Amino acid sequence: MKYIAISKFAGSMIRHGATLIGGYLVAEGWTDENTAQQIVGGLTAAGGLALSLLEKKARI
Repeated sequence: MKYIAISKFAGSMIRHGATLIGGYLVAEGWTDENTAQQIVGGLTAAGGLALSLLEKKARI
């Protein structure tokens, strides 16, 4: 149960951090909105995969 709570917290932090990075890139003019959405999606997917692997490793 402890791992589920940590996973939910970490997943939320990854999503918000990725959104923050994407917003910063758009605000600074380094990228457009569509590219920022792709970056955020990729970071969120990679973070979810990493959390899944860590959870499975912790169970073993």
